[in-house]
Amino acid sequence: METREPELFRRHTAYHQAGHVIADLVSGYRFTFVTIRPDVSGEDDGAVCGNARGRARDLAVVQLAGIVASAKMTGRDPWENPDQFDDDSADIAAAHIFIDDWAGFLSRTYGESSLKKQLWDEIGNKTRLLVEQNREAIECIAGALLQKETLSYDDVIRILKDQCPDFRIGEKP
Repeated sequence: METREPELFRRHTAYHQAGHVIADLVSGYRFTFVTIRPDVSGEDDGAVCGNARGRARDLAVVQLAGIVASAKMTGRDPWENPDQFDDDSADIAAAHIFIDDWAGFLSRTYGESSLKKQLWDEIGNKTRLLVEQNREAIECIAGALLQKETLSYDDVIRILKDQCPDFRIGEKP
């Protein structure tokens, strides 16, 4: 893992968490707050706190959206070197769990056991598309996180209404 420069790590965390927030909203999920302050989240980086229930595909996209958003900020491919920051590894592991559970369900229900790679590819493509189509909203939320460090759900909605009026909650790509 590379040495962390404080401002680069802070920007990475803001974009990463903004990616999660926008993916949550696009998927129709509600969260309580998002922060990049380590002492608030209890983590060494940021956190989006709220309900973690939903469809496996959507939850996997939400997990990976942070990685894709922060990778776009630095101009790198998120799949080539995903372990640049610890939160990337944790999000990939969580996405794998959702995909494994989903593939297991499909296998038990339909007898199909060869879908895991196909599901992973589908999730990766959906995540990239979501981040690309919502780049402006991610930029707005990342900028607000860099200024305020913690935003409530209502703060995020207000910011998006003011700065990204074309953003629509619950409209998946």
